[in-house]
Amino acid sequence: MPRIRKQDQSVYDSLTISFKKFQKNIKENSKNIFESFIALFISVITAVSAGLLLGKYQETLLLLPGLIILVPAALGMRGNLYTSLGSRLSSALHIGTLDKFSMKNRIMSDNVKANITLTIVSSVILGGIAELLSRALGIESIGLFSFVLISFIGGVLAGLVLLLITFGTAMISYKRGWDLDNIQAPLITALGDFVTIPFLLVAAFIVQGLQFYSGYISIIAIIIIAIAVLNLVLTLIAKPDNKGLSYKFIVIQSLPILTIAILFDVIAGIIIQSNIHAIVAIPILLVIFPALNEESGNIGSILASRLATKLHLGTLDVNLQISKEVRTEFINSYFLAFLIFPLTAIVAYFFGAFLGIGGMTLTSMLAVLLIAGYIMTTFGIISGFLISMLSFKYGLDPDNVTIPMLTSLTDIFSVVSLIAVLQLFGILAV
Repeated sequence: MPRIRKQDQSVYDSLTISFKKFQKNIKENSKNIFESFIALFISVITAVSAGLLLGKYQETLLLLPGLIILVPAALGMRGNLYTSLGSRLSSALHIGTLDKFSMKNRIMSDNVKANITLTIVSSVILGGIAELLSRALGIESIGLFSFVLISFIGGVLAGLVLLLITFGTAMISYKRGWDLDNIQAPLITALGDFVTIPFLLVAAFIVQGLQFYSGYISIIAIIIIAIAVLNLVLTLIAKPDNKGLSYKFIVIQSLPILTIAILFDVIAGIIIQSNIHAIVAIPILLVIFPALNEESGNIGSILASRLATKLHLGTLDVNLQISKEVRTEFINSYFLAFLIFPLTAIVAYFFGAFLGIGGMTLTSMLAVLLIAGYIMTTFGIISGFLISMLSFKYGLDPDNVTIPMLTSLTDIFSVVSLIAVLQLFGILAV
């Protein structure tokens, strides 16, 4: 039997190692796509279900002027708060600073306190910005106190549920060996939609019932504003102990970003409010708007969360070069978009038809969602990459910054792109 020369053996070994690495990368990539797709599929079902509620209660949107303004902002705020929480938990699990899910663990307790504070304060900020912009643009609204009351009731109720869901998702993922980066954003925002819109409508019905007792609305809203201010002040004046006060850090770093995100989301709501009569005339659009926002934001958030973890682990260089690893993440995002947006159109069409909510053909919905979806995926990829890199480079935690900024920008541009595509197809009057 002929002997293998050392040089040939070296080449053979090198090729074997390269092939094994290639197999490992393919297997890892397939696992990432599969986990993300399952989470996105669940989010499609819940996003469409949440949109169907809006379609069924379109009269409430007309009876409470400006209520629709709160919808993108409330959805965006829940997603921003709890996907950021999930991203922080994912990073902590990956780098080993979180090893058990107990309130005795500092990471756990600080994140819970920070999110409760951010939920209360941002709900009041949302109500204030909604009224301020409505007045500035001459749009009829339900008034400051009603905005604050609806935002607070809906926000706190949904927030409590989502807090349990976020930690539950993290615990199950940790035990089963799933990568939380792949599933937390779509699952949390999906379930966030599922609880946010119902709780928002419950809050709207409460305010609607109290309209004859406007004095009660004012008193309750003033108490809520006072609670939010007190909560924020106590957080800001708290002194760090010898272990460091990370919940204060999370609040200080997150709140300005969340405020900017709320501003963008309210603008998205105002764009919808400006077209509300044309949109309500085609009820299925009330299903499509949240679904497109959700899925485009989810795909961008998966990318952002994975980049944040790689930056924390030091496996990704902090520069604006498109490395092979980053390029793979981009391709995965486009592949997910190719699967998810047609699926969203099909689910929305048949669920809507079952409940008597229509106004568009299936072919039109497929074309509209695929075109608008790919526009938003491109926007989300570029924005997610740039915000992640720049925030980390300048000393900000991308877990606190990237997802809120990305999803809020996605919300406003998804509304604009969807309306533009609908007008291009002649479905929505210019």
